Amino acid sequence: MITREDVMEQLRAGLEPLHYVNAMWVEGADATGRLDCYSDLDICIDILDEFETQAIESVERLLSGLGAVEYKYVVKHQHAKLRQRIYHLRGVDGHLAIDFVWQLHSRPKDETVFIREDKVEVARVIFDKGDIIRYKEANSQDYMAMNLACLEECLHLYTQHARVLKHVYRGNYLEAYAYYNKYVLMPLVTLLRLIYTPYHPNNYLVNISQHITEPELGRSVYANLELSQKRHSC
Repeated sequence: MITREDVMEQLRAGLEPLHYVNAMWVEGADATGRLDCYSDLDICIDILDEFETQAIESVERLLSGLGAVEYKYVVKHQHAKLRQRIYHLRGVDGHLAIDFVWQLHSRPKDETVFIREDKVEVARVIFDKGDIIRYKEANSQDYMAMNLACLEECLHLYTQHARVLKHVYRGNYLEAYAYYNKYVLMPLVTLLRLIYTPYHPNNYLVNISQHITEPELGRSVYANLELSQKRHSC
């Protein structure tokens, strides 16, 4: 069976000599040290803008050299300087999706700086020809305005949790579930993220079990729920 190490080495060996590929790094479980048999493979490269087509073709040619591409999903990325595709190869474990990102070199440099103390966004460099991957020390002042606005939004949302109750009382449990997620769970989770992952308050439940591991934090979400178990009538 083709392993994640096979995929990474195939890509490294094929991409590093290319003059238009400036750097290659992995993110996700390979970078945070939380790798298990279910982890996908998050790979990024920085490329010269004018060689975008060649860079994509090179990656797909290298992947095809390992095994037939069983599926390819082209992500409609919101960032103008990022291209993203997700692949799975025949002969690779079913859980091993290859999530590949091409970063155009013209992307603003302040968007490609990692925070040393950050435990959410981490990079493990495979090669770097031009000081692409850079780090800085944490500075809470850089995020204070954003986080204060986020906190205000959390408080505003949670004050509307009566929207959940009315659907519970009506017996509309699907609607109650939807409103519970929006007006109860989301603001509470965001509040926890403001405390424990302050650089990523809007990550919601993505990998939250890795980021906020203390048992009492998980319980605190449910301890704050005020949903009545009794059915009320008008």
